[in-house]
Formats: sequence, structure tokens, C-alpha cells
Amino acid sequence: MLSSMNLHIDYPFTFSFLNTTLHLREKPSSKVAQALKKLIKHRHEKKQTRASAPLSTTDTSLFAKVQPLDSFKAKVRVTLGKPQRNGRFDWPLEELINTQEAQSRGVNMPPLQGYGYTKGRLGLTHEYFIITHLLEDHINGVEWLQKHPERVEQFVRDAFALLGSLTQKEIIHMDFWAGNIMLPPTVDAELKVIDFENCFARPAQHHSETLGFQLGFFYRREIYKLITEADYDRLVDEYVGQQQNVSSEKFHAFYQPSKHEHVGRKQRRDVYLSGQLVVG
Repeated sequence: MLSSMNLHIDYPFTFSFLNTTLHLREKPSSKVAQALKKLIKHRHEKKQTRASAPLSTTDTSLFAKVQPLDSFKAKVRVTLGKPQRNGRFDWPLEELINTQEAQSRGVNMPPLQGYGYTKGRLGLTHEYFIITHLLEDHINGVEWLQKHPERVEQFVRDAFALLGSLTQKEIIHMDFWAGNIMLPPTVDAELKVIDFENCFARPAQHHSETLGFQLGFFYRREIYKLITEADYDRLVDEYVGQQQNVSSEKFHAFYQPSKHEHVGRKQRRDVYLSGQLVVG
């Protein structure tokens, strides 16, 4: 899968500093290079967990997401570009693959500008960088709803439409919530989606179950604070009624518990892959 992405063609400019190598879509200006060096040096000097950082300069606005690799096996797999036994890649490579694939399918999202990795003394990758365009004039849906709580129903409808557009493009987003939706703070415009770490770039074999989880999860993460469950159910019924090939029984078996129980990111994969839901 990684070898078929032609990343070396799409991101031909190599930027190296300390023990970090980045592959970029465009040659960085001197100011962008300085911003990248500052980020890399900061990561190099302090042992850190995963982080997201805007890199705003007068030339280009970038957003960097950095994920450390926790285990020796994960470091080896990512260094070699190899999948796990279950056929899935480790989370950083999953996100890179899914982001590139979503972009190629025309998803409304910030463009991928580059990727890279930091290697340790043994030559193994110990953290991974994904760099996208920074949506400077956007805020996430949680912040937007804090400013416009009276527009929650329209936001939900627009979010459902965005989710539907992803499904039509065969991008199944398993972390779809208000915080991963971006929009301008004051101007009505199309919503953009971010964070493709926990996604699948192919149709859901368990479509009803997956949709039930997605809409339940969307309610549980923030939306429940602004709308009654009855009103949200009404919007869900309105949306699902417009969809084809949805089993009401299978949908509600996943929708109802997902509204109220925690579903971990690995458990969300089980929903998609096997139509099984583990909560709590």
C-alpha cells in the first residue's frame, strides 16, 4: 500500500535537520525552514507525547501533528513500512495513508503538505510527522458551537451531510465528532473534516452498524450538551430515512449504546471490520 502511493513523486522536496527528515510538497522558504527547525529542535530537546502545533509564518501556514511510537515492534514496522499481523499499519502510517487517499478522492479537507520521521541511534523511527495546510481562518466545531449554540440543529444537519459525502467517497471516518470538523467562525461555508487516523478507505461491509456507531458517537462527543436526546434522535431519523440499504434493527443496536458509552479507538475498528461493538 505504501509503495503504491507515489509519495516520493507528490512530496519531492526533502528537508533534514538533526535526526529528522521531512518530505514536502513544496520547497520551504527560509522562514518556513526556520519554523520547522524550531519545532524539530523543541521535540529533540524534550521527550514528549503526541502533539499538534501550528507553524504560521508570513510565507506559508502549516499544521504539524507529531506522534511518538511507543514500542520497539512499532518502531521496526514503521521504519520498514510494514503492516501489523492484522494487515493494518500503525497509527501514524494509517493516518498518512488515509489522509493521502481522502485528498485524492476530493474530500473537503486541509491539503496534505508533507510527512516525515525522526530516527534514533539504531536507525529506527521513533516519531512521525504529518504536515497539512493550516486553516487559519477556521475554528473547530466545538468552538463554533460555543459561539453559536442556537444553531446546533443546522450544524448537526450540515455535519451529517459532510459524513454522507465522505461515505460516498468511500472514506469511513471512525472519529467523526465536532472537534474534527472545521469551519469559518462567522461566515457560512462548507465544513471541512480533519484527522484521518482512524478511518477506512473502502466501503463498510457492516454499513448499518457503522452508521449507527458514527451517529451515536457524534452525539456523545459534545453535541449532547447543546441539544436534547429527543431532538437529536429526530434529526437522526430524518437523515437515516434518506439513506438506502440501512437496517433499522442493526442501526439502532449500535446507535443507542454509542450515544451513552465510551467506545475506544481500537473498538471502533471492530465495528467496521466485524460488526461488533464493545463499550465501556
